Amino acid sequence: MIFSFPSQFQMNWYSYPVLIVSTVIFCIGLFVLLQNPKSIVNSCFFLICLCVNFWLYGISFVYGANGPELALNIYKHITFLGVSFVATGVYCFSVAWLKLYERQKYLVWSALLSSLTFYLTGLFLPQSFPRATLYFWGYYPVYGSTTQAFLLIFFGLFFAAFANFVRAYRSEPQPVRKTQIRLIAVAFLISFIGSIDFIPKLTYFPVYPVGFTFVFCWIMTVAYSIVRYKVMDIETVIHKTILWLATSSIVVLPIVGLMFFLKGWYREASPIALALWTSILLVLFNLYLRTVQPKIDHFFKRRELDLEEAVFRFNESLVHLKGLSELSNYMVQTIREVLYVEPIQIFLRHGEKKSFFRIDGAAHGDEDLFYENPFIQWLERDDRVALVEFVGLDPRFQSVEQEAVNFFKRLNVHASVPLVLNGELIGLINLGRKTNLKPFRAAEVKFLSEFRRAATIALSNSVRLIEMQENLRRWNEELEEKVKLRTKELEETQKQLIQAEKLATIGTLAGGVAHEINNPLTAVLTNAQILKMDAKPEDLESISLIEAGAKRCQEIIQKIMKYARRPLGPEKVEEVDLNRVIETALSFLKYQLSQENVKVTIQKAVGLPLIQANSNELEQVVTNLILNAKDALKGESREGKIEVSTHFNDGAAELIVEDNGHGIAREHLTKIFDPFFTTKPVGKGTGLGLAVTYGIVKKYNGRIEVDSQVGKGTIFKVIFPKHLQALTGVGSTHS
Repeated sequence: MIFSFPSQFQMNWYSYPVLIVSTVIFCIGLFVLLQNPKSIVNSCFFLICLCVNFWLYGISFVYGANGPELALNIYKHITFLGVSFVATGVYCFSVAWLKLYERQKYLVWSALLSSLTFYLTGLFLPQSFPRATLYFWGYYPVYGSTTQAFLLIFFGLFFAAFANFVRAYRSEPQPVRKTQIRLIAVAFLISFIGSIDFIPKLTYFPVYPVGFTFVFCWIMTVAYSIVRYKVMDIETVIHKTILWLATSSIVVLPIVGLMFFLKGWYREASPIALALWTSILLVLFNLYLRTVQPKIDHFFKRRELDLEEAVFRFNESLVHLKGLSELSNYMVQTIREVLYVEPIQIFLRHGEKKSFFRIDGAAHGDEDLFYENPFIQWLERDDRVALVEFVGLDPRFQSVEQEAVNFFKRLNVHASVPLVLNGELIGLINLGRKTNLKPFRAAEVKFLSEFRRAATIALSNSVRLIEMQENLRRWNEELEEKVKLRTKELEETQKQLIQAEKLATIGTLAGGVAHEINNPLTAVLTNAQILKMDAKPEDLESISLIEAGAKRCQEIIQKIMKYARRPLGPEKVEEVDLNRVIETALSFLKYQLSQENVKVTIQKAVGLPLIQANSNELEQVVTNLILNAKDALKGESREGKIEVSTHFNDGAAELIVEDNGHGIAREHLTKIFDPFFTTKPVGKGTGLGLAVTYGIVKKYNGRIEVDSQVGKGTIFKVIFPKHLQALTGVGSTHS
């Protein structure tokens, strides 16, 4: 078959409407499919649209064919392909939408096989389409015996689909689902009117086939129901469609009939007469658009306009409301007067964002809500009005279906309106059943959506006002408390400064006394050595004891002088081995630690880098940390342990001092390096040790970290940057 377009075609005004509707239906089917390509319902609907597209697209070219042979070829190859499978598509859609595949899968495959058989029969058997009749709109095929038999299957599949809808309607317990099935069935009945186009194929019937208009209305209705699924406004859509068809037929059918009877006059009329007649038709059509259609729209939007006015009144009244209680009462009153629902529950989220509390004045009972509920979190993400009727129907509820059922059942409500501001759920409005027991309409859901925007902002502002007032009161109380606390701290600091001055004086005195004692000790050692040279054997032991004691005192005095010494000129900075600093500090503290039964463990790192610092100051850092750990062990029943270790980590030298003492409270961790801050009793500490330690560490670009748990112990970590070459250390020791 070879088509020579456009020489073999002459498209006319009867072809274009069919071609346009065919294209729109295909686009609608593709749009629905793309909404959810994995859905079998969407796929079946696309199959129907594709079949209708082949049917109408082909028939538009049949109308424009210049000969009967060409018209029959187009019909057999293109149009009949769509006609053969459209009834099967309708039946498959009913099976998929009503979830009947397991029970009717053999009938589905039989329908598909029958459609394929009849298409091939019509394609290859000449008696399927014996001729084509020429009507005023163009050529139209005549069905033969085999294709007439096909009509039995065609109408049988339509009736089978309708029977599925009827059975499902009778057995469906849910009112909303029942309404959906009824409305979809009505939509299919509307489409069935389009089968009047088969009449000219069976007998001579010179009436222009307008079945494509009914098919178009049906496709639009079903497409809307699939995309929205819950289709709260589908009843209005169908009613408007029926009324539109009825009112349009009042205008269109007389014009079509008049055009049919005046077709001979059209051929002979003058251009002026044709122009005048066209002008009359345009005036009539314009009159219809300006008078009839607006009244239809107003009739169906009357309830919607009333609800819009209620939202407007609510927004105007918000500026006069004061306080959270007054606002919640007005919200309840507005909803009750407009929707006639009971009960009405308004919940607000707690400041800690973990739970909700009621503000509508009703008793709380066990109605407290918690944010951890998956359905409440889903409401925050979805941010739309949720109705209990659609929990088992709308795919949006699939992930939280059981939680949603439990939520509505526990609170005895039928709708939940989330109050979301900037992506955060701040409250909920829960609504019970309407007093007339009817479901919520689309206009009412739209009213709730508009109402909740203003209510959310109003509630948020009220809550913020309350929070600001509460914060102001709390800040006043805190300010008074801080003034008292700071006054007390100043008094305590003054005492500590006096104590620190005394200690500094004692330290200076200790250094001077140690220097003065060192001279007599030197004399004692010198004389002891002289006496040993001439001593008798029985006196030698006593002189040796005197010498040993003097040496021990001299060693102690030297350490005191070394620790107390302050350089008169610039401090000497040199390459310091941190391991050696630890040994020096511990040798000074060894006797004091052993007296208090504190076990000290040393872990020295191998390859520790040198530190550019003053060794005396680093010894003071180690000494302060160890003494601080020793003091933390006092009063503990378990054995006191201090572990001092060094590490080489990420190019830095680390010193760690860890104890198993009583630990530091979390609220004190940020204050321990503050000068004069101490948790020790009065007279037991100045609060300067860690402050001095912090200053020395910072002086050499290091940092100090602390980690402590009350009752378990404390870990101080001092980290110094890498300097120069590394030294080689060894093993571990215990004392």
